[in-house]
Amino acid sequence: MANSHNLFQAYNKAIKLSDTDREKLKQARNSLRERMKSAFLKLPEDQRKTHSIVFQSQGSFVMDTIIKPEINDFDLDDGVYFQGNLREENRSNTQIFHDIIIKAIDKNVEIEDIIDKSTCVRVKYYRKYKDRDLGFHIDIPIYYAENMETPELAHTEEGWIESSPVEFIAWFEDKAKSSFQKAFLLEALKYAEPYEKWLSDIRKEDCQLRKIVRYLKAWSDLKSADMPCGIIMSILAANNYVLNDRDDLCLRDTLVNINRDLEINNFTCYRPTPKRGENLFEKSTQSEKQFFKKALEAFINSANLAIENPNPKEACLKWQRHLGDRFPCHLVKDEIEGSKAYVAPAVKNENSRSAY
Repeated sequence: MANSHNLFQAYNKAIKLSDTDREKLKQARNSLRERMKSAFLKLPEDQRKTHSIVFQSQGSFVMDTIIKPEINDFDLDDGVYFQGNLREENRSNTQIFHDIIIKAIDKNVEIEDIIDKSTCVRVKYYRKYKDRDLGFHIDIPIYYAENMETPELAHTEEGWIESSPVEFIAWFEDKAKSSFQKAFLLEALKYAEPYEKWLSDIRKEDCQLRKIVRYLKAWSDLKSADMPCGIIMSILAANNYVLNDRDDLCLRDTLVNINRDLEINNFTCYRPTPKRGENLFEKSTQSEKQFFKKALEAFINSANLAIENPNPKEACLKWQRHLGDRFPCHLVKDEIEGSKAYVAPAVKNENSRSAY
């Protein structure tokens, strides 16, 4: 049986967002925050007295499940929270809040485009990469929060809806057993130092669940737009994760569990936090579900063949079929594992990487 664990460690390094790209996202995020703060200070005094704004990065950037896609651009979600005590019927409609943010950002030469989506304002940037343009973007979901633990998202089609990105991070980090505290984000000034230490620690440790989510996202990125989005992949992985010393066995067993979960529960994926109980597959078409099911079954079949194959090169090619050219088959020779000529590929210790 081929042991591809070390190859997965090398693959993980290839798909993780580099420190350079991570810093680029943070710089773009901070620049947008300054623009929004400046615009807020120009509002009439009566509005500034009754409201304040705060920001919270959220999603895969905080949980460190963000990847560097081979095809699509990468992104950061940075929520802007209008803090006040107006009841919903007394607030401006959600589109007005989107318009305020778009006006505050004010497109310039650094920004390729500003897109008003129903759930956020998307700010697109571009950079050169290997003689081609590879984009990144900042998504800015907009919230109204009387209480930061129960904010409401400004959805331009559905109005003000219950949403809590911090709760989702807490849910995932509980699955990852990372000692995350909601206070890190809800009381950011007070907990700035322990939060930075936590960010550093989770990147150094890089627990297996985070890697499994990255592998699933990278697979999804290569397949097509019909594949599930990142939050669905994160929930499916966290709910069906099978701990193993080897990443190849862990990924195969997690895929098998996901497939069984979808069959038993009639292809549902319920949001574990507000909107709690929402089926995230509800808006997927039957053809999209069928596409994902076939892709999942094909991946499981290849994983089984790879694990059973005594030739590490042949095994690697089975994994590469689903994970793309960045899966490092150049690191293994075409010979039977266990023979005198075979030497397992060495992978540099990932813990040597710097943190945020």
